[in-house]
Amino acid sequence: MPDGAPDAAPEPVPGVTPESAAWAEALDRMEHELHGALAQVDPVPWRPPIALGPIPVELQERATRLLEAQLHTIRYLEDVRQTTARHLAAVRAVPRSEVGAHPVYFDLIG
Repeated sequence: MPDGAPDAAPEPVPGVTPESAAWAEALDRMEHELHGALAQVDPVPWRPPIALGPIPVELQERATRLLEAQLHTIRYLEDVRQTTARHLAAVRAVPRSEVGAHPVYFDLIG
């Protein structure tokens, strides 16, 4: 589409209800935000879908997979946060009173 041209309204897809299309768009947005969380993109505040009604049967499996992926991502990010906190605690435990260059070793396993 040329620059400055107005966006055309999406054409209806035969056999797809407006409710399904709205839900599909909401799931697309949530999947995009999930991928952004893993790609370390600045988070976007979550806005729940509004006035969509019950999720259509044909999208329930997709929504279930998305929920499972979100829960997995939450667990992963929490693990990363805890590991980072442990590493920061180890770095902060090193005394800073010594002057001059000298080797410092961290035991991150024990």
